[in-house]
Amino acid sequence: MKPTGVFLFVDDDPDEHELLQIAVKRSGYTNHCVFCSNGQEALDFLRTTNEEVFVVLSDLNMPVMDGLELKRAIENDNILKSKAIPFIFHSSTGNPEEIKTAYSLNIQGYFAKSMKLEGTIKSLNKIVDFWTDCIHPKDLS
Repeated sequence: MKPTGVFLFVDDDPDEHELLQIAVKRSGYTNHCVFCSNGQEALDFLRTTNEEVFVVLSDLNMPVMDGLELKRAIENDNILKSKAIPFIFHSSTGNPEEIKTAYSLNIQGYFAKSMKLEGTIKSLNKIVDFWTDCIHPKDLS
């Protein structure tokens, strides 16, 4: 089964955007990808889009609004929270306290960034496979 909806990637590193775009193409996904450079851009997109978002894959440390602030804002927005969009951190930060804080905000996963394309593809495929097969609240109505 193919995933449906937008892949929302939130990262301030343009090289990471390029790596993720290549990983999406090499994995054979045809989903529309939206790239945001910080949490505020992602929050604005989530609040204004009419498109279904399949997953949010966010870095932790970014300027303007970091990933933790983005997740807090989603949790505090009843409309966004009710959409139950999978939120996964994809970060090079391995700080145990930040990871614990991230999980306290009801994230669905935390993946370490890979420096190689193969590692990024592997992580992306694990995430997509899981969330494609997972029963989602929107599927229950």
